[in-house]
Amino acid sequence: MSLINKLILPVCAIFICFQSSTHATENTMDTEREKIEAVIEAFSVSIINKDKPTFINLFHHTTVPWLGSASDKTFALAPPAKEGQPKRTKVHSSDYISFIDWIVSTPKAIEEKFWDVKILHDTDIASVHFKYSFHQDKVKTNWGEEAWHLVRTEQGWKIASVIYSINIEG
Repeated sequence: MSLINKLILPVCAIFICFQSSTHATENTMDTEREKIEAVIEAFSVSIINKDKPTFINLFHHTTVPWLGSASDKTFALAPPAKEGQPKRTKVHSSDYISFIDWIVSTPKAIEEKFWDVKILHDTDIASVHFKYSFHQDKVKTNWGEEAWHLVRTEQGWKIASVIYSINIEG
């Protein structure tokens, strides 16, 4: 075997192993992305269907942070707090259980639309960022940007936090 063959064969073997490893990693990342996209779809569909059990199952824990930040214009439109009520704040905290309870209890058709979705992830954590609009009986009531953090658990991808900006329509 020539000296060139002795040098080229090991380099080719390393390259082939690297290519196989990279391909396997890309496949894993694609699979995880598809699973994250399924969480986004389940979130949307569970709101439309007023499906509380499915919605609740998307979250990691009952105390997941859920923060909304009103735009300056939206905050200025808010009426002042009535006597005995807490002062209104630009950033408000709630929880996903109150959100889905409201959706289930209202007779109106509810839909949250998503677009310009960006997903950053490895195989254990993810960040999802998108633009949204919220609709009641097909009328847009508010819109903004929304961001989630997710963790991959033994039961699959779960939402660990939700933050969103709020712009009121009209």
